[in-house]
Amino acid sequence: MNSKNIPRLFIDKELKLNAKIELNHNDKHYLKNVLRLYDGDTVKIFNGLDGEWKASFEREKNYLNCIKKIKNQKKELGPTLYFALIKNHNTRWMIEKVTELGIEKLVPIITERTNNKNFNKEKAFLHVKEASEVSDRLTLPRIEEKNTLLKILEQSQKNSDILFFCNESMEDDILQNQLKNLKKKKVAFLIGPEGGFSPSEVLLIKSFNHVKPVKLFNRILKAETAAILAISILQSYQNI
Repeated sequence: MNSKNIPRLFIDKELKLNAKIELNHNDKHYLKNVLRLYDGDTVKIFNGLDGEWKASFEREKNYLNCIKKIKNQKKELGPTLYFALIKNHNTRWMIEKVTELGIEKLVPIITERTNNKNFNKEKAFLHVKEASEVSDRLTLPRIEEKNTLLKILEQSQKNSDILFFCNESMEDDILQNQLKNLKKKKVAFLIGPEGGFSPSEVLLIKSFNHVKPVKLFNRILKAETAAILAISILQSYQNI
């Protein structure tokens, strides 16, 4: 099997040489019935703590055997995304893509114009797990419980984050200009709901001195598009 085609799994268990990792129902089904792996086939596994390991699949015994460490663990630092809840399928797509792009923390928020106030953290975890497995990450983004706009503004200020308010105003400076002198400061992005923030919410957001209103593009973007574009722009500057 080509090394690029070896499947990867996030395993929430300690990984070490010769450890026998018992598989849960979903991972067992994936390896046996979706990928149709057999005894001795190779799987890459990681847990966000112990690096990445090569493991052999023991099909009948329902476990993976750690046989070789292939990557040392490293910190994967990235921005925080505060996002207003949107339609479920759009939220899923956004979460998957920003995970692939290197988001470190995801925080759903409730706003005045939020139509969908439901957020299933367990399902969100499955989305980031799958996206991390296919994108070669060694860690999974942290997912926090949904919160209010005021609370996340206070939280990001306390954390000393620069909070880029991805506003819809064409008068705002573009994000690229704000990133030129960013250096190594913590970065967070705030993305609004469908229809944007209310006027009173905009005033509240701008009342915090750590907030920097920016525009991402010369058009109005959907929430999920704005989130992905913001992370992409940041990563392009950090990788120069």
